[in-house]
Amino acid sequence: MVDLRLLKVIRPHIVAGGFLGYLAGALYGLSLGGGLSWYQFLLGYMIVLFMDLSTHYNNDYYDVEVDRNAPFKPFGSVNLLIDDNEMRGSAFKVAVACSVFSLLMATASFFTGSTWHLIDVVVLFNVLGWLYSAPPVRLHSRRLGEVTIAVGTGFCVPAVGYIIARNGIDGGFALFSVPLILYGFILSLSLQVPDFEVDRLMDKKTIVGLIGRRRTYLVVFMCAVAASAIYFLLLPALHPVMAPWASLIPTASSLVSVLTLSDTLEHARQYTWLNISTLFLFLTSLDLMLLL
Repeated sequence: MVDLRLLKVIRPHIVAGGFLGYLAGALYGLSLGGGLSWYQFLLGYMIVLFMDLSTHYNNDYYDVEVDRNAPFKPFGSVNLLIDDNEMRGSAFKVAVACSVFSLLMATASFFTGSTWHLIDVVVLFNVLGWLYSAPPVRLHSRRLGEVTIAVGTGFCVPAVGYIIARNGIDGGFALFSVPLILYGFILSLSLQVPDFEVDRLMDKKTIVGLIGRRRTYLVVFMCAVAASAIYFLLLPALHPVMAPWASLIPTASSLVSVLTLSDTLEHARQYTWLNISTLFLFLTSLDLMLLL
């Protein structure tokens, strides 16, 4: 009997972000002359969805002790597995099943005409997703968690959409993914900012814990400026639809915290809410530009 409480482990905002990222990759591939059917589009998204869901369950499974002391933060969630060992075991099984389903669907897509690039990307995402929090590697405690999230959200997720549409990865997508990886890095840092004190207490080695909140705000701003520069200087020549103005939204929001430079937890929560909200707004704008 499936425990329906496990559905509460799913983070709807992460699922939504995954869909927006996948859609961006697929639309970019279509705009460059690619093609796909609705069946292919839905199959590609199901691959992304199960990749995403696996990280929800395995992260909660392995991070019970860390999450026990974690403060409330915007776009965070309550780990329901903290006091329920039975549900924790079920969550692990669901995480494994989601990874297996994503790999099986990628394999099925390969045997029906897709390129081996798709399997490579899905394998990469699943490996990073498990190593992010699983011992003994625990990338998120080795100051590699932020980079892991950046690669997973900024490269792997849109790559699935692009591969489905263009049947492969090329230099055009590599350049397209660079600002998305930077935004993925911003996402990961923004999520870590409210956890600064708890992560240090639990000896969870993060970039935020290493450099502190104020320097993190500056790093985020620099990443946003770099991503915006790519949209203004490089991508329009590659693709005329790439209007760069939407990239100023994350840049403006990150500038606010650089000017404020507050170390308080309350400011960190506001910062997280503002920056992640603008990332959603940017991705939505990017998708609309590519669609229209």
